[in-house]
Parts: sequence; structure tokens; C-alpha cells
Amino acid sequence: MSASCTGGRASTVAGAVMFAALLMGCCACGAPRNSNVAQPSQHSVTLSWTASTSDVVGYNIYRGTQHSGPYTLKLNSSPQAGTTFTDSTVQSGATYYYVVAAQDANQVQSDYSNEVSAIIP
Repeated sequence: MSASCTGGRASTVAGAVMFAALLMGCCACGAPRNSNVAQPSQHSVTLSWTASTSDVVGYNIYRGTQHSGPYTLKLNSSPQAGTTFTDSTVQSGATYYYVVAAQDANQVQSDYSNEVSAIIP
């Protein structure tokens, strides 16, 4: 894992969910190119995972600031139908830890996936 441009890569977990994170960085749009003042960068973390083999309506994505949790922030308000999610609320200099949980039609949620981390430059 590189501290500047990548997040974590993960192994398999129960429910056949594989989880990975990729840190994406870009320069602030519209910033002057020849300025002597440092321009802020906006970063985001793109998460992707392999679909559960169970019948699910979607996935809940959680973020924490400590390895192994707690994952105190649920990033989506309703189950995410797809298998990718972009967290654009990250702050420079922070390290985040992510997990995903599948949810079925009865609103029963699976155990958390494996954890991936992203170090924001």
C-alpha cells in the first residue's frame, strides 16, 4: 500500500464479498496554475467489492478512524444497489477504515466484510 495514491486491497470474507479501496486524488478545479500559494487538493476514496452470493437488496458502507473499528459512520442512507461507492468526504492527512455489509429484503444485515484502509495524503 502506498500512502500517496492507493488504498488497501483485501482478501475474501464470508458471503463471498471481496472488498478493495482505491484512493483517488485530483487538483482543485479552476485553481490558477502559476500561483505561489499552495492550492488545496480534493481527495476521494473509491470502494469496490464482489457481489454477495446471497439474495440482497444492497450494501451498507461504514467508515471508522481506528483499525478494527468501531465503524461509527454509515456513509449511505439506503442500501447501495451496486458494488462500488465513492467517499468524497475524506480529509487530507487522515486514515480511514471501511467495511461493507449486505442487506436483504427483510432489512437483515450480514456481518461486516473484511476491512480496507485508505491513507489520505
